[in-house]
Amino acid sequence: MNIKIENWKLIVLAAFYFIFAFVSYRVEAQEFLSFFRIAGIAITIIGGLQILSYCLKKDYMKPQDFSFSLGLLLLFGGLVVFNKAEFIVENYRPVIASLIVLDSILRLQYSMNLLRVNDAKWKVHTLLAIVPIVLGIVLVLVDLGSLLANYFSFLLILDGSANIYTVLYYRSFIKNYERVNRDREKELAAQDHEVIVKETHS
Repeated sequence: MNIKIENWKLIVLAAFYFIFAFVSYRVEAQEFLSFFRIAGIAITIIGGLQILSYCLKKDYMKPQDFSFSLGLLLLFGGLVVFNKAEFIVENYRPVIASLIVLDSILRLQYSMNLLRVNDAKWKVHTLLAIVPIVLGIVLVLVDLGSLLANYFSFLLILDGSANIYTVLYYRSFIKNYERVNRDREKELAAQDHEVIVKETHS
């Protein structure tokens, strides 16, 4: 996982959720048409850049590198958003809720990474992923009536906040993890040096 790239994706999504939570209260749904067409173009460009980045990388022999496929998905998704902007405008809440569900499912990778290294915060990150998943599925499948607007805004703010928290915590975790490994390597090197010195004296 490229931490810097993944962090930026989460931050961009969080910013989008926060802005949209406010805008959806102030702007009529019909006025979102231009916004979604611009978003479709932006997503298409990002997908194209990701594919280009993959093709230009020299260290491409990585079995777990799915950046090319993800780039194609973004390219396809951007074209769908651009060409089906009218449909998305008419159904923007369930569409964005589906995006939140997908985003939260992908964010489960962070909690699983923390679980694998026995970090105590993995449960918090798992909860912050599962709750938006459940709330997003409820929004898509259940008619919430008059609660829909407030529920939708709460879901956006919750998932945006979860993204920001994940980025901040994971960056801190990676730095601490690298520092511990460096200290351990220095300690092992010192021990090896001590053994060599003793053998030389003997």
